[in-house]
Amino acid sequence: MAVGFMVMGAAAVSAPCESAVATGSYRHPGTGSIEDSGGEGSEALGQSMVSSVVSPEALLETAADGKLYLSLRFNLMSNISKTTLAVQKSGDSAWTPAVYDITAEGEDTKDLRLEIPAKDAVIRAECFVDAMGRAVIFYVTVDDFSAGNAGGFAQLDAAQSPKPTSGSSNTVEKNDNVVGLVTGGTGKQTQVPADPQNTRSDENVQQITVTGKVWLMFFVLVFCAQLLACLAFWGIRTWVLSRKAPQVSRSLPEEPDEEPDFSEELWEEDWEDAAHEVR
Repeated sequence: MAVGFMVMGAAAVSAPCESAVATGSYRHPGTGSIEDSGGEGSEALGQSMVSSVVSPEALLETAADGKLYLSLRFNLMSNISKTTLAVQKSGDSAWTPAVYDITAEGEDTKDLRLEIPAKDAVIRAECFVDAMGRAVIFYVTVDDFSAGNAGGFAQLDAAQSPKPTSGSSNTVEKNDNVVGLVTGGTGKQTQVPADPQNTRSDENVQQITVTGKVWLMFFVLVFCAQLLACLAFWGIRTWVLSRKAPQVSRSLPEEPDEEPDFSEELWEEDWEDAAHEVR
């Protein structure tokens, strides 16, 4: 009986789960439309980016109340500052905002768990890419289910449904009067509430302005320092030269008071005196 209770307790730890393969697509997998503002011209680049972000590992769990919870793994999350998710039943046109829970984080990855209406549901992801300065919209579907937890995701407690502690509750509205980010597509435009991350461009401008002022002050200080150094050098040089000038003047020979007289009369007198001595 003790062994039986232990086995029953172990079985009740985790909810029933299935591994799945997640596929990210730049186009809507059902309608083929592109909602991202990059449009048709950016499909190749967009699909490459989506394939890099969406990891193929996924986990589908069934809670005690029968609700389905899907765990996805997103890569390159160090470049993404905000993620908004919404779900849609296959064949529907309306989106339901999804509040997700971050169940694990790596250096560049995050595991996101959200409730889905069915196995074939479509997940709409909107990720703000910092390097691009805008949000990118793409879709995720899962298939190829198998038993187990091949991706190593955190699992649900079978006794209760999860209560997400993080994520987004932003709504997706089709209303021309909504002021926010306008995204492109082949059909009607979809507008979502303005993303606070869009203010990053204004912050970058302020940072550039502050940086410019700092550099200007730095150059002014360097110029003033150089000017003071030059003035000090010339002042010291002038003082040294002024100290040496009197010594140079003292070393010069003194000039005679009277110039020798080389007049013709004196020359004749000297000549006669010399001749007289010879005689």
